[in-house]
Parts: sequence; C-alpha cells; structure tokens
Amino acid sequence: MAKIPQQLVEEVRERINIIDVVSPYVQLKKQGRNLFGKCPFHEERTPSFSVNEEKQIFHCFSCGRGGNAFSFLMEIENMSFPQAVAKLAPQAGVAIDDSYLNNQTNVQVDSETKALRDLYAEATRLYHHLLVNTDSGEQALAYLTARGLDESTIDAFMLGYAPEGNILYEYFQTQKIDYQLLRKSELFVEWSDGSLHDRFTERVLFTIRDSSGHPIAFSGRKLTSDDDVPKYVNSPESPLFNKSSELFNLDLAKDTIKKQKTVILFEGFMDVIAAFQSGIANGVASMGTSLTIEQVQQLSRLADKISITYDSDMAGQKATKRALDLIAQHSRLSAQVIHIPDNQDPDEYLRSNDADAFKQVLTHNIEDPVTFNLRYLQIDRNLNNQTEFFTYISDALAVIATVEEPVIRERFLRQVANEFDLSYEALQDQIRPLLLQRQARQPSKHQHDQQQKEISSSSQVYTSNVTVKRNVSRIEKAEQILFAWMLHDNDVWLQVTNYVGFSFQDVSYETLFMIAMAYREEYQQEPINDMAAFMDYVQKPELTRILASLAEIDPQLFTDREQVLAYINVINNEAPLEEKIRQLSRNIKEANQLQDHGRVAQLSVAYLAALKEKQNKNTKH
Repeated sequence: MAKIPQQLVEEVRERINIIDVVSPYVQLKKQGRNLFGKCPFHEERTPSFSVNEEKQIFHCFSCGRGGNAFSFLMEIENMSFPQAVAKLAPQAGVAIDDSYLNNQTNVQVDSETKALRDLYAEATRLYHHLLVNTDSGEQALAYLTARGLDESTIDAFMLGYAPEGNILYEYFQTQKIDYQLLRKSELFVEWSDGSLHDRFTERVLFTIRDSSGHPIAFSGRKLTSDDDVPKYVNSPESPLFNKSSELFNLDLAKDTIKKQKTVILFEGFMDVIAAFQSGIANGVASMGTSLTIEQVQQLSRLADKISITYDSDMAGQKATKRALDLIAQHSRLSAQVIHIPDNQDPDEYLRSNDADAFKQVLTHNIEDPVTFNLRYLQIDRNLNNQTEFFTYISDALAVIATVEEPVIRERFLRQVANEFDLSYEALQDQIRPLLLQRQARQPSKHQHDQQQKEISSSSQVYTSNVTVKRNVSRIEKAEQILFAWMLHDNDVWLQVTNYVGFSFQDVSYETLFMIAMAYREEYQQEPINDMAAFMDYVQKPELTRILASLAEIDPQLFTDREQVLAYINVINNEAPLEEKIRQLSRNIKEANQLQDHGRVAQLSVAYLAALKEKQNKNTKH
C-alpha cells in the first residue's frame, strides 16, 4: 500500500462524519451536546461511550479509549492508519487510487523487509514440506502425532522439520540469493571463515508469525535426548523479529480475542497449539516466560481480561507473579490465574482429557490476583519460624491493603485470620497504618476553588449530562489541564515554554508536547484547535486516547490565568516528592525482605517525613 498523500487524508477527514463511522458498531442516543452509547471495546451496562460531533472525536469514560474517525476504525477493525483512511475514502466521496485500498497483506514495505519476508516464507514452506512429505521428517512427524496433533493443526501452524546438514542454505544457493541478505536473515550461523550454515538442524520447528501472518522466526525443539545439546534453539532478533513485542499465535487468535474480549496467556507453544486444536482459539504465548509491557499493550487493544495459564512449577509461578504485576500497571486490564489440575501443563492435561473437560477447567479453576499473591508469598517460607511467619503476615497485609473495595478487603483479612488462627481485630489494627499511608498518597479532597478540585483525587470530568469520576493524582490532573490549555491558547503555550526548567513529568504528556511543537511548526497552527487533525498527526492510539480525554475538560478551567503558574508549581514541585516517596517505599520493602530491621526503622522515619511534607503541601492548596 503506497503512502496516502496528506492532502487526501485531510480531505477524507473533513468530509467524513464520525457519527456515520461509529453508528454501525454502536447504538447512539443524543444527550446534550454529545451522543452516548455502550462502548464496543468492553462490556458495560451503563453507556459511557461518548461521541462529540462538533469536534469529530470519540471518548469512552470507562476504558479510556478515544480518538477520531480514523482512530475508531483502527481500534475496532485492527487496521493500520493508511487502511482506515483508504476504507473511509469512498464513503467520504473522495477519489482515491486502487493501490490505497489493498488489504494489509499488501502493505508496501521497504525492499529489504520484503526480501526477508520472502526468505522466511520460503524457509517455512521448505521445512513444512520436509516434515510432512519426506522420509527424513518421519521421526519428527511421529513425535508431533504422539503429542496429539492432527494433520490440519500441523498445517495450520505450518510446523516443520530441519534435517541434518545445510539443506536450507543449499536451497537458497540454487536460487542465487544475495549473501548479505542471508546473513541478515539470522536463518544461518556465520562461522569464523565467513561461511554460512543452517541455524536449525535435526529439530522440529515451530513457526513464529507476526500479527499479520508473516513468518518471522523459528523455535526448534530437539528430538534426541542428548543432554549436551540445548532442548530448544530460538531465532535471535532480526530486522523482522523483536521477541519483546511478538506473541505466538496472535495472527490466528486476534479475531476471537476481539469478540470474547479475553485472551488466554499460555507458557509454551505446544500449550497454545493443543488448546487451539481443542477449540480454544484465543490463546497466545510470549517468547519465553517473561511477559513484556509491549505485549501487554498489544493485548490491551484487543481484550479487557487476561487469563494466565502458566505451568505449576516454580518457574511458571514466578512468571505468573511477574505477569500479574505487569498487567496491574495497565489500568483498564483485569487479570486472573487459571490452574490446571494435578500440576499438569495444558498440553499434558489435554492429552489425558477431552476438550470439554479442559473448557471446564478454564471456566472454574480460577484464582484472582490477590488470592494468588497470598499463596505465592508462602512459597519457600518456613511459617513455623516466628520471624518468617510475621514477615509473611506483614507482606500479606501489604497485598490486602491494595484492595479498593472494603467488603472484599475484609473478606481477605478474615481469610488470613482464620487460616492462621489470628485475631481479626489485631490484623485490622496492623493494616490500618498501611491504609492510612495509601490514603496519604492519594490526592487531597479539600480544595478551595474549582481549579484545585480538578486536580484532586475526586476530580470529575464534566460533560453535558454525565459526570464520571476518575482516580487521578494531582500531578496528572495538573498536566491534563495545563497541556489542554496550552493547545488552544497560544499565550499559555508561550508562558509555559518560556518557563525555565519546566517539563512534563509523565512521558506521554512530554511526548505529546514535543509532537505538538513539531505540528505547530510544520502546519503553522497557533493555537491547535482542530483536535481531529492533530490526532491524525499523532496517530499512536495510546496518545490519541489522551487527546480525546482532554477535549472533555470543562472550558471554565481555562479562564483564570493565575492558575497556569499553580499548575506549573504542582508539576515541578510535587512530582519529585512523589518519586522520593515511591523510592523510599521500594527501599523499605527491600530491607524487609533482607530482614534488616535497623534500616527499615531508619527508612520508615524518612518515609513518614516525606508523607508529612506532601500532606503539608496539599493542605496549603
């Protein structure tokens, strides 16, 4: 797909009405100056999805998604930006060349990327042929069949076999493929003399594909029991393959994930494949057991919930803990842990049970993150030892203190009391300081004017008929209001940019600020009033969502220019203190784990002093 000229993009955007784009997916009703409906990106009973026809943007007050007509189509149809523009062009009555209307599989890429994709496609076909059609692949095919895989599954995942020797290199030699391209592909190992040799030999190959279905890497499992040879050999990173951002089977699973709004995260490739064969089509696996923030963000665009189904061994439990902690950082995603009976992994369970039994496990063997963490904290601890026991109780209370709902928090507190025959009242007394500390870290609710209320933890985003509460910090609220003000008021823009030493603390706002500077210079837009056009320039979904939320801020907050300096002071002065408090909290936790009680006491004094300093600052406001 050739790049669509900016003039055409703007023409499509100006002629299209976002109501016409959204209406096929959402039933909208007029409420005041906006239209509302149930969000198509997550389940909800009360409509929180808002469309502003005047500004040509949408925003969900529940899940936070937002953007313009192009952004909506990109999210709901999992399209690229050029694809969204090309799809809306006929609807807008804009004449556009047929080359812009091709689907994603025909997206134009640079010549090297295309050549590498062709190499991997050829290698995948060759390895698959060797597995299913040759005598050399018989042992590997028998291994996969013994693991319960049928012919159609082997074909769907394009599993393969790499025999002994340099069959792939010799095959490409007959096609006169450029030596440097072969080096860059990482399909081969380069020896000291510069010669290339097949990276994969005598291994069953799992083909790793990107979200569009292009083969980009392999994982090879050995068939022999030779302990001197690694069980698995994986493709290194290459121009096509970044293991931190890729998810195995996402190309086949993404449509089901979008429909069910749930993704199942497995530990191994065979778990995903076995589940797929049994009818569980929304399973993926990360490249290894360590989930990454890039992978979580990718899944958040498709799902509302992640079910973690890692192995029950210690490595699997540690990986589950890491995954839960990572998902917890993403406000709109929920998580749960699924336990396979008898300490089996999903693949093993499916080989001894039918698909219906496995589906029952996925539905009923569920553990919430708090319950998992309380159990995980007991691993490798001798609870008969008094010191270790009280350290566990302290850590368990820290976990329970993070629970928002008082009723649920009480249930977990009583659970611990009953399990260890402890006084519920004593546990209440012990958790109270943790809850107070947590409240102290929340923004102040007592402000003297409307601007400060907008910064407080109970700040409200106003629309004509709907009020939605969001738990945001004073710093974040100050950055929201200040950046929105800067965009549409050039005097405020100049005041902030001329303030020595100022910068936004949140990476997203600092990124948007730099993009806005480039946009103002390129298009001579001072101020930036056309938010939909600016969203086209930004394109990144996570940033356009922020811009959509800014459009809902009450315009009355942009009238008192004295507040500009107040917001700058909040961002410049309170953010470093917040970071100091977070660092002291991390240090205390580390000292507790090391049982360095002297250091815990010393750090606690500094921590409480920092909390008091923060409280004093909030009181002054």
